[in-house]
Amino acid sequence: GASTMAAIQEGSWVLLTLSSGEKQLARLRRGAVARSGRARIKLDPIIGAPSGGLFLVHDNELIYDERTSEEMDEVVARIAGEGGSGSSNAQLVDDGLAQSLDAAQIKRLKTNGASGEEVLRALATSSKTFAGKTAFSQEKYLKKKAKKHMQWLTASAPTALSIVDMHTAKSPEKVLGLRRDTLSILLSLSNAQPHARVLVLDGMQGLLIGAIAQRLGGDGALLAANVHGPSLGALEWLNLSARTIGVVRSCTLLKLLAAQIALENGAKVQNGAKVENGAKVTREKEGAAPVEGAEAGAGAAHGAG
Repeated sequence: GASTMAAIQEGSWVLLTLSSGEKQLARLRRGAVARSGRARIKLDPIIGAPSGGLFLVHDNELIYDERTSEEMDEVVARIAGEGGSGSSNAQLVDDGLAQSLDAAQIKRLKTNGASGEEVLRALATSSKTFAGKTAFSQEKYLKKKAKKHMQWLTASAPTALSIVDMHTAKSPEKVLGLRRDTLSILLSLSNAQPHARVLVLDGMQGLLIGAIAQRLGGDGALLAANVHGPSLGALEWLNLSARTIGVVRSCTLLKLLAAQIALENGAKVQNGAKVENGAKVTREKEGAAPVEGAEAGAGAAHGAG
């Protein structure tokens, strides 16, 4: 269950999965909020909670709940089955008058502390036609109402696969159309493991780089080649330790090629620095110092991507 998982730390990134199915990444700082439609949900209660934990959304506040997402889905089916059902919808007339509970009454219920589950039950019992609907129609009706009145979300530590799933659903171009099965195969075929030296060309915000860095576990070397400068947002999203990130070096393809040619020609100078056991590769971030000893020879690195 969720209670056995590690606690989510302040300052870390989490993947929020809303009951609507929407997924979004969020940085957990005091006062942070997530947007869902017009709602701004305060995320403070997630700090210190177990990864994978579920929270009910009540008046833009989060309330921790011990149930799982599967158990929440079963709530609708259970309420639908409480009062029996009809065998056909043929005799039902949709005149808009079947529901006697109006918006003001629903709001009053919520103000008085009614849970989403209680609101759904009230909607079912206040509908003149609910009992006559088929079981399928009852569940369909309540699921529609649940999207508005019984919202919840789960908060879990992001993984490379869960981030790919998020982008696959809403913005596949951000991960070059890569799906979780393709990423899994790519990681497996890369044979990346501790003490390996890996060359990676990543056009998906550093997601592949982060996943391979996790496999190196802080031992080895990972050269992140790029065309226009590094894009390594995923190294933050994955909450990698300083030791894990420490194996990552960044270099443009042009500098990598120049270093390779210099090595092949036996040149002693590259960009004003001596080239002996490999080219100096600079972390291409403002204020970062050159890093010694990262071998830039593509022939000496495992290909991955």
